[in-house]
Amino acid sequence: MKKILIIDDSALMRRVMSDIINTDSEMCVTDTAENGVDAVALLKQGKEYQLILLDINMPRMDGLGFLKYLNDNEIHIPVLVVSSIASKSTEETIRALELGAYDFVKKPSRRMGKEDDFPKRLLTKAKCAFAIQSLKHVERQEAEKVIPNSMSVKKKAEKKVILDSTPVEKKAEQGKTKRTQACEFAVIVSSTGGPKALQSVVPKLPKTFPCPLVIVQHMPTGFTASLVKRLDEMSACKVLETEDGMEAEAGKVYVAKGGYQLRMEKDSRGKMVFSVKKEPVRNGLRPCADVFLESLVETPYQNILCTVLTGMGNDATHGLEQLKEKKELYAIGQSERTCVVYGMPFAIEKAGLSDEILDLEQIADAMFRRMK
Repeated sequence: MKKILIIDDSALMRRVMSDIINTDSEMCVTDTAENGVDAVALLKQGKEYQLILLDINMPRMDGLGFLKYLNDNEIHIPVLVVSSIASKSTEETIRALELGAYDFVKKPSRRMGKEDDFPKRLLTKAKCAFAIQSLKHVERQEAEKVIPNSMSVKKKAEKKVILDSTPVEKKAEQGKTKRTQACEFAVIVSSTGGPKALQSVVPKLPKTFPCPLVIVQHMPTGFTASLVKRLDEMSACKVLETEDGMEAEAGKVYVAKGGYQLRMEKDSRGKMVFSVKKEPVRNGLRPCADVFLESLVETPYQNILCTVLTGMGNDATHGLEQLKEKKELYAIGQSERTCVVYGMPFAIEKAGLSDEILDLEQIADAMFRRMK
């Protein structure tokens, strides 16, 4: 039974989340706290938890202060932020991800109806935390025991977090054999762990580069604007949120708007512009990378670069398969050892679509080399 601590100053939200978590036979809410100070007191009592659900805006010690406490005291418990879509809250949520929270889930509306998928989203992301924790435990065992065949041990975590069996160095060397050709359009796809990973890639790009770069990060409505603001503050290049009809320009970074499907299309002037529409979700995602990548098939861009970062599932795989048939595609996947969740990069590797598997800190340089 996985023990969970809920930290939220709203008694109603503590009750709602407790009821949802306790419907799952693998999880149990063992303690709740109204703020970070009360939560710290529980930890000092020696209480152990496999997951913490954390609100951001609280009296005495807020969510960011609590995350800083965990970091300062080297307390390694997965934290899932439960945040509202208020402007200040979205910015603080992005900051919480920087401080180590592995993901966030948007709070339900004040009157949660039957159509609200908050219970499903909360349970799904909570279980992801246990998969991450399981993998980290396996990695610590490997480091301590120095087991030659690591995959025999890693299979214990394989059911929940998809792993890679190919060494990073080998894949990087394989990637070098493909003919080098400057890309005309670049894409980054990311999900769980993505906001923090993006901060290790986008700020490293130069002020100008010779093609548009689009980021499809799985995020709900209201949160991508804060991600854009943070990336823009950190980067030399201009970072923008996509808007319907906006032209894709070389040297700029565009983040797909949360809660909308993004496509590329030609307007009446013959210019390539973004289509940002409230289309149906695909595979539970909006924005969905597959939707965007498939739209590139009908564009004049011939040489396309796609980097797939950390995240659950297999979004981007189908879209890249379509592009590989029609275009000159070069695909980079983030390495297992630097991913929060090695799902999407593994999926493109398994499908034979990745040209390189690189550690996170290598990706920006590799991308820029393909742009020149």
